[in-house]
Order: sequence, then structure tokens, then C-alpha cells
Amino acid sequence: MFTSKSFWLATGLRFGQAGNSGLIQTFLAGYLVQTLLFDKSIPTDALMISSVLGFITIPLLGWLSDKFGRRLPYIILNISAIILAYPMLSIVVDKTYSPGVIMTALIVIHNFAVLGLFALENITMAEMFGARNRFTRMAISKEAGGLVAVGFGPVLAGIFCNMTNSWWPILVMVIAYSLIGLFSALLMPEVKDRDLSALEDAAEVSKADKMRCSATQTS
Repeated sequence: MFTSKSFWLATGLRFGQAGNSGLIQTFLAGYLVQTLLFDKSIPTDALMISSVLGFITIPLLGWLSDKFGRRLPYIILNISAIILAYPMLSIVVDKTYSPGVIMTALIVIHNFAVLGLFALENITMAEMFGARNRFTRMAISKEAGGLVAVGFGPVLAGIFCNMTNSWWPILVMVIAYSLIGLFSALLMPEVKDRDLSALEDAAEVSKADKMRCSATQTS
């Protein structure tokens, strides 16, 4: 299992999404209230509204991934999360902005960096694995990636924020998690409409196909 390229790519996809989820939904909300002394209704209401909007964005992204493939939406969302991280988070932590503007910024980064990736995660990870080991490898990659990212991410963010007396570690970690998701998406094969009865994992099938093509060309 640990020699499977698909396993590590799926773990990277999960790690990126889960890491952002732990930071934005858990740590950032607490940081705003306990450290920056925001009204607790600002992050909680923003995340509640964002989750309601997820009833629109999640099926929309599912439809787009059925139309254009799994890789492209993953790549676009991760790049968007990287680009939006600084402007959105800098607004979120700035009390000079109105609560409505702060909540809007939090909703935007939450939808791009967390909910959008979540919309693609389950179907993509299922398609990345072959029928022989799908349940085992998907379960371990999903839970291991989530456990490490969500378990240690907020703890490390708290340590670094206390050390620097700044919100910058949150920004750096969101970008780092999104980069991991982006690189995993760039390296993964397209799995849309893949035959789920195929025994081999998607990345291993692609590798075997390339080897066969090169062998055919040289013969």
C-alpha cells in the first residue's frame, strides 16, 4: 500500500483540505474570539452562513467536476485558495473593517479552501483506487491525512502564533496546505469516468500504460 503512488496522492489531497478545515473552522474561529477579542458571533455566524452556501457550491462543484474532470477543479480551487489567503485573512483579522466585510472574507476563504475541496474529495479518492484495494486504501489515506492535518495543525498554529504574536503563521499554513493539495492534483491522473471495476489504482495504470507505449514505440 505504501508503495502505491495513488495512495500518497490521495493522502496529499486529503491533507490539504483537512488542514485548511482545521485551521479555518477550528483554530481561526477561536483565535478571533480569544486572542483578538472579536465578538464570538462573527466567526460562528460566518461559518454557519458559509455552510448554508455550501448546499449550493458543493453540488455545483460536483457537477463541474463531472463535466470538466476532477483535476482541473482541484487545481483551480487550490490556486484560488493560495491567491485569496492573504487578502481574505488580512481582512478577517482587522477590526477596522465592519463585521459584514469580515464575515464575507471568512465565507469566501472557507468556501474556496475548505468546502470546495471537500466537494471533490470523496468521489475523486474513490476513483483513484482500484477495486482490489479501494476501501482499505481510501479509508487509510482519508483518515490518516485528516488525523495528522487536523490533529497537529491547530496545535502548531497556536504555538507559532504565540511565538510571533501575529496571525501570519495561519496564513503560511493555509498556503502550505493548499500547495500540498495543488501538487497532488497536478501529479494525479485524470480519474473522471474511470472504470471502477478495474483492479489497479489509477496512477499505477497510467504508469503501466506509459511503459507499454514506450515499449511499442521502440519495437
